[in-house]
Amino acid sequence: MSLVVLYATKSGATEQCAKILSEELSHCTLCNIDSGKPNLEEFDSVILGAGVRDGKLYKPIRDFIKKNQTELLKKRVGYYICNEKPKKTEEIIEANFPEELKKAAVCIESFGGYKAYAAPKEGTDQLKGIFVDRIKAFSEKFKED
Repeated sequence: MSLVVLYATKSGATEQCAKILSEELSHCTLCNIDSGKPNLEEFDSVILGAGVRDGKLYKPIRDFIKKNQTELLKKRVGYYICNEKPKKTEEIIEANFPEELKKAAVCIESFGGYKAYAAPKEGTDQLKGIFVDRIKAFSEKFKED
């Protein structure tokens, strides 16, 4: 099974989560969408991660989803978001993912996050505000299905 973990990040939380996922899910390709967009046809499974600002997914991921929705529906997919407002998670998921993609997803989860102005400084705990246990549970569910 070929797997790609695609992400876009502004403050770094989404990238930290992608790195943990790539450690949990062996033999996967890790790709920052801002650096390049892989050919989805080369992968059986896709995990897409994005930060959230003002209730919206980070624009590069929003654009990627719009452009690739048909191809994503042909894959095993999982989605994660990094949002610093856990009480808004369901609302954010509802507003940002097309119904077809939500129904087809193996899992959709929030891994926590932090405000852009409160992003951890270099040399400090980069996982502050990130729920590592949710990342591990997500990866286990993705492996099972």
